[in-house]
Amino acid sequence: MNLKKLLPISPAAILLFVLILAGWTCSALYFGHSLVASNKSLRLPELGAATGALWESHEWWRLLVSQFLHVHFLHMLFNALSILIIASNLEKARGWLVLLALYLIGGTTGQIASVWYYPALVTDGASQALMALCAGMLVLQPRSKVTWFAGLVVAIQVALDVHAIAAIKAGHLFGFIAGLLVSLLIAVRQKNQLAKENAAL
Repeated sequence: MNLKKLLPISPAAILLFVLILAGWTCSALYFGHSLVASNKSLRLPELGAATGALWESHEWWRLLVSQFLHVHFLHMLFNALSILIIASNLEKARGWLVLLALYLIGGTTGQIASVWYYPALVTDGASQALMALCAGMLVLQPRSKVTWFAGLVVAIQVALDVHAIAAIKAGHLFGFIAGLLVSLLIAVRQKNQLAKENAAL
């Protein structure tokens, strides 16, 4: 496997990867534990995670910041590496604007859904954004060698959700749906632009 082709130089994808790692490092320093120890979920709101209190406090910035905070080290690492692989290929094929639109819209939609459905729990993690990126790969890059990996990530996430709560978590589901919708809009827009360019020739 050609690692250079799998992970092309993609500034926006690398930035997302670094932000997730930075969020984890800041959490470890703030709580005073090792880099591989788990964070206490109930304390993550101190750093920006979201809860049902969001509807009263209107601290909407938490919907963004919470995407870079995690409870478990392995979960964080899985999300960060998966995002790096998928986001790098999306950025190379479709540009950084498409990548960030998918990540931010899908991730934020997923966070909102998670807070709405589970107001008593702490909402954090990049899984919602990862699901949006996977949807983006399936729609925008169906023939890419990385699309199979995106499908595998979705399958793993669904399996973990069903094992944990016997259903797909709302944040993951709505993040994926948002990613599908954004991807379809992008695909239609780019198809129309191509048609206009061909008509002008």
